[in-house]
Amino acid sequence: MMHTAGRTISPTKKTCQGVLLKGGVTTRAACALSHMDDGVNRETNMTRTLTIALLLLLPRLAPAEPPPEPLKLALLVGSNRPGPGQQELRYAFADALRLSEVLKELGGFGADAVRLLHNPDRGELSEALAEATRRLSQERARGKAAVFLFFYSGHARAGSLNLGPEEIPLDELRRELAGLPAEVTLVVLDACQSGAVSRIKGAGPAQDFSYNSVQDLGASGLAIMASSTASELSQESEALGASFFSHHLTVGLRGAADVDRDGRVTLSEAYRYAYHRTLARTAQTAVGRQHVTLENDIKGRGELVLTEPERSGSAIRFAADLSGDILVERQPAGVIVAEIAKAAGQAFSLALPGGDYSLLLRREMELSRCELRLPPDGAVDFDGAGCRTVPRDEVTAKGAAEEAKNVFGIELGAGALFGRSDGFNQRLRDFGFDEGLSLFSPTLQASLTWNGNPHLGLGLRFFLLEQNIYQRDVSSASDSRQQEFSWESYGLMVFARGQLPLFSGFLAPYLEAGGGLALGFTHYRDEAQSVADDESFAGFQLACAAGLLIMPWRHFGFYAQASYSYAPAIENRLGDRHDSGGFSLALGIRGAL
Repeated sequence: MMHTAGRTISPTKKTCQGVLLKGGVTTRAACALSHMDDGVNRETNMTRTLTIALLLLLPRLAPAEPPPEPLKLALLVGSNRPGPGQQELRYAFADALRLSEVLKELGGFGADAVRLLHNPDRGELSEALAEATRRLSQERARGKAAVFLFFYSGHARAGSLNLGPEEIPLDELRRELAGLPAEVTLVVLDACQSGAVSRIKGAGPAQDFSYNSVQDLGASGLAIMASSTASELSQESEALGASFFSHHLTVGLRGAADVDRDGRVTLSEAYRYAYHRTLARTAQTAVGRQHVTLENDIKGRGELVLTEPERSGSAIRFAADLSGDILVERQPAGVIVAEIAKAAGQAFSLALPGGDYSLLLRREMELSRCELRLPPDGAVDFDGAGCRTVPRDEVTAKGAAEEAKNVFGIELGAGALFGRSDGFNQRLRDFGFDEGLSLFSPTLQASLTWNGNPHLGLGLRFFLLEQNIYQRDVSSASDSRQQEFSWESYGLMVFARGQLPLFSGFLAPYLEAGGGLALGFTHYRDEAQSVADDESFAGFQLACAAGLLIMPWRHFGFYAQASYSYAPAIENRLGDRHDSGGFSLALGIRGAL
């Protein structure tokens, strides 16, 4: 420690007056130099600290990479094959094919991510589900999410799906689909009584379900949409060339269901559209209304977006002030791609592939047709202007006229007539003739039918009413001699039939009544005397009948019929008239066109 000028100074302490050097001398320059070195050191330390802090914060300040798109995988099944007691379907596979086109065009599904099964058996379906499980598991192992869609269009009974003669219990199918390694699984069933797969009939979205995109992986769970409740029959439409439900679902996915006009169709939007349109169209059919059901157990921040019609480069834009029923046909094939009930005040777009289209617009009693060409990369506005008015007889049955199913029919049958014994028969017995056919007389019948609607029809029937033979023995000691008297009666009748189709036309009890012409032919033979006498007669007939049509297939089935007829056509020379009618039973086959 050193002392100078009455102050004690540390050898290492710097002051503003100077720095104590060796020998105890201080200078102002040396003090300034020492102060400058201290400032440089502080700035260097601060720069080093800021640099380290910036390096630590830099990863956090960098923009986060968007989450990868989830794998979208679909298995679509169309089974037209009937099971026992069912008729073959016509449009089940077409339903699956149309949905596959929509998913690839607007749903973000890759071409290799959509698998179609046509009339599979249970083994083929199990193999396809196993393959889907393998692909989903691989994505999960890579840390990626997945969305899986399962669609089935075909036959079903309460409690099971029908793949031809094989059955898959709905509870077993539900367990297998619910166990798939996918974040979101959507099941769509278009089959009779398919609502039985849901624990909750007609349930809406879960309470904690908000409306956003599932792309951020904010949603997970299982949703099941079924074309009918557990007690209803699902129906196909000859006019649409599809089932009612599948048709309106695909139309909704193409943009008709996009209520908020955000360019996306969500699960709830698709359900509401399919529900209301299917209900409205099936209310006009003989089978009755069909209520689409939705069980939605998807939970999280986002709703499942099924399609994005805004992806499409081509669309038909329907003006807000346009109103009426619109039928959109793809030309030149004439295939219906959309049936729309357009309300005024609602504008929307329908995403469709580029090509030629024909639009049939019905407004009150006016019917008009418009032709338009949709470019592959543009939109066309449609407001109904410039369409030509067409007469109703020019309109095909595709949605513009009432549906007709199996309009014409051919029936062939055989049976037995339990005829009446009257004065004509008694006269033969009085002359010693014995009846050859005492129990019943065989009958044959052939009918052509026409059904104007599912409940009423007309027919023309030709049939063998009755045939019988009487014989007597007039032999003597010198020779053997037989006399024979026989006849046949035929009928040609026009009849009206009323029927009640049940179980989608599988059964149809009916009643009918009619009348027409009766023809009778008699034959007398005495071989020993070489006598042959033939006569013909004409009269009328009246008949009524009750029966049951059984149609396990769309175009072929069976019928059973009981009838009673009155046909006084034959008369003998003594004035006795014979009634060739009576009570009869018949079984036959029916072919329907």
